[in-house]
Amino acid sequence: MAALAALTVPAVLAAAPAPATPLDTCDPVGVCTARLVSVTADVVDGTITGTPVGGAHPITLAGQEDAYLKSTGFADPLPQAVREWDEAIDKVSGLDTDPTDPNWYGNAKARVFLPRTLNALATRFPPDTLVVHFVADESRTGTLQLVTIQPAPVDRHLG
Repeated sequence: MAALAALTVPAVLAAAPAPATPLDTCDPVGVCTARLVSVTADVVDGTITGTPVGGAHPITLAGQEDAYLKSTGFADPLPQAVREWDEAIDKVSGLDTDPTDPNWYGNAKARVFLPRTLNALATRFPPDTLVVHFVADESRTGTLQLVTIQPAPVDRHLG
């Protein structure tokens, strides 16, 4: 039995990881683009995971507040979760984090935790709504760094 285990473990350890993203979606400088079918959010580590349209493997992404953009290209009325996404961005966009502001700490927390809030909202988007631009992240194994993340209807170009 131990001999069988010794043969099995090296095979498992030597297995190559699944590709993080389809290579044909990246530009020459390494910025990749994908439209995600649907997503799940991990509020503990602030990541979002989704499978690109036409892709076989899910990708996990993380980013700072400035990577999250308001929706574009939707006709009125906006889908409820997309409307809430835009409103959440509007709520924090003008918050002052200058230490002389008595609310600076609360404002800073709201801005820092915005990605987690938006990631949770994205789990409620209609299919194929979320467009992401991302790069490799050497500091977090298995996680890609968001350049931008934005809701856009399916008929909207990925540009």
